[in-house]
Amino acid sequence: MSLIMDEANQKILNTVEEERTIRIVVDVPTNILQHDNILSAASSLVRPLVEEWEKNNNSTRLLVVDVYPRHTYIVIDVNNWRYDYSIAHQQTFPIPVYVLRLSKRSNQWVFFRRATEDQKIATTLAELHRCNGVNPTPFFADHIRGSVYLSPRTT
Repeated sequence: MSLIMDEANQKILNTVEEERTIRIVVDVPTNILQHDNILSAASSLVRPLVEEWEKNNNSTRLLVVDVYPRHTYIVIDVNNWRYDYSIAHQQTFPIPVYVLRLSKRSNQWVFFRRATEDQKIATTLAELHRCNGVNPTPFFADHIRGSVYLSPRTT
């Protein structure tokens, strides 16, 4: 991790200490990820971050890798004790959303609050849980080639 990443990580840890439960949307340029396995590449990209957060007794859950032509969004819950996989397709309660964005131009990380996304992302995640049935997380939503949902939950 670069010094800039260390600074962003400290901001994240401070935010988690204050809020306890947050949802982080990691926003990275899609073209920096290995195209033949974007899910694996995205997981590998955030692994050092997640490991650092977990060192501080935080629980993390990688939920979704959401791929678009220009950006990929990696959604991670930190200390979401209310999450229940068996009913996650019905759980639409909002969690404070923060964005961790990697700038393509400066190659620096920026961390900020995005309150307008709290409810929208909660609803989107519930729908992804419904569409993916009982498949394990993280879910892969491909807006380039299209996602196929073979066994969605009925209720």
